[in-house]
Amino acid sequence: MITIEHHSRIIMFALVITMLFALGSRAADSSPDEAYRQAKQSYQQLSKQAVRNDDRQNWLSVAGQFKPIYRANPDHQLAPGCLYMMAKIYCEMYDRFKNPLDLGEALAYYQDITNLYPEDRLADDALFISGSIFLKQRQDPELASRAFERVLDLYPLGDMVPAATRELAKLKKNPVQNQPILGSANIKVKGTESPAPPQTTGRAKLMSIRHWSNGSYTRVVIETSSPVNYTKQLLRKTADKPRRLFIDLKSCRIDPELQKPLPIDDGLLRRVRSGQYTADTVRVVLDTLTLEDYKIFSLQDPFRIVIDVSGQQLAKQELVAPVLPDGTSPSLAQQLGLGIRRVILDPGHGGKDSGARGIGGLKEKDVVLKVARLVRDRLKRELGCEVVMTRDSDIFIPLEERTAIANTKAGDLFVSIHVNAAPTKKARGIETYILDLARTKSSMQVAARENAGSAGQISDLQNILADLIQNSKKNESVKLAEYVQESLVSGLSRSFSDIKNLGVKRAPFVVLLGAQMPSILAEISFISNPVEADRLKSDKYLGQVADQMVSGVSQYANDLNLASLR
Repeated sequence: MITIEHHSRIIMFALVITMLFALGSRAADSSPDEAYRQAKQSYQQLSKQAVRNDDRQNWLSVAGQFKPIYRANPDHQLAPGCLYMMAKIYCEMYDRFKNPLDLGEALAYYQDITNLYPEDRLADDALFISGSIFLKQRQDPELASRAFERVLDLYPLGDMVPAATRELAKLKKNPVQNQPILGSANIKVKGTESPAPPQTTGRAKLMSIRHWSNGSYTRVVIETSSPVNYTKQLLRKTADKPRRLFIDLKSCRIDPELQKPLPIDDGLLRRVRSGQYTADTVRVVLDTLTLEDYKIFSLQDPFRIVIDVSGQQLAKQELVAPVLPDGTSPSLAQQLGLGIRRVILDPGHGGKDSGARGIGGLKEKDVVLKVARLVRDRLKRELGCEVVMTRDSDIFIPLEERTAIANTKAGDLFVSIHVNAAPTKKARGIETYILDLARTKSSMQVAARENAGSAGQISDLQNILADLIQNSKKNESVKLAEYVQESLVSGLSRSFSDIKNLGVKRAPFVVLLGAQMPSILAEISFISNPVEADRLKSDKYLGQVADQMVSGVSQYANDLNLASLR
């Protein structure tokens, strides 16, 4: 029997617990200094305890104590310190456990300090440590040199200048040869064989220079009539000239009409200039306004050199800030920039590129466009987010342009939609890919087909892919892929039989190269399988595919918002 006294004690106990939670919450809200002190104390204790520090989960737990402090107080003076401590912890985790993802996380946090808090006292330290990681752990002297040079350029009065100068001097004593980059390490965008780079008679011709840009990202594409060798060089800013990136195209010529400067003035690049530098070399010059990083790779048929340049994130944040209706307050996730506000949908192929063909003339390009439109409408209705389509009609969009659209539109997610095909009609199932090194022969074959190239050229791409993958985005891409894959398989299995789960896989897809947001490529069925081809003709099936893709994105968005509140 419960007495009145016992009942009163229960009520009092509940009130005390409620008050403690309220006080704890208020302390967390009002005292980031105390939370930071406690988190740092946890780190110091972990470092001293030999038994506990051999458990990776303990390190993850301590790193996780700094994350909510940073996310709840991004403008606080300790925010850069939280990022620095997370980077430091992940570095130590890599040293202990040799997990390459930990090194990627450390680099991402160090780069966040430099990008988000360039005036903080830790910014030059973070930049120097990034260079050291590139040099020692990643064994990439070129990226290391770039980081050390940025220390000198951005922080000439900083305390890391002597160390950066010494490292650059060592690198100059043992320079890494800047080898010309040839088509053998590139991606073939048409054909089914893996021939050697074609032999040409005479010089190649520069055909066009195209660009897509916003305030923090620019993609420049240089197209030539045939493959060329090329070299690159980044020149430091001088008193009378801005920082410049040179691309020299060997055995190449340029017509006079293409020698006019191409103005960009997007806050990142001022313009692109090109001219006949020597009788045998065309030089393309990117005059920069701000430049934090760049990457270069090339594609073939037609031969293109793709240059991705990135700069200050502040400009990007200003570009994507949503306009809220009067009287509406942004959610916490929106305030922190963590919500899914804009999704880029990419229906594969289109126009002259039909993609895979199925029984009865069914074309991949038509199926995926229909699915993308359904997904778009459901995302707008159910998540209330903006949706940008890389194509909304039967037109051809080059692969490199699709990624450029995603980046310049500042998408929060990039989802490329495709249907699969195989030589055998028995192949069936659903699989979702992220950008990474291919781990199986079948993954390489799928990437070769979607890239319109060959498995041999995909193998070549593996050699240069590591520099093009951002580990911080890769981890989020894996999460997104897992949610979408699981939702597609489990949801469709409720209405259709024999839905085969092929899982989340990795491969070097051109359309995902350079994406600055979590990105996936979904293969929703096999158009070469008679049963699945019939389903791809069914509005009911395509509608449910769209429903489940939206469900997967929604689950990922919920997980992201919950993580921001932890």
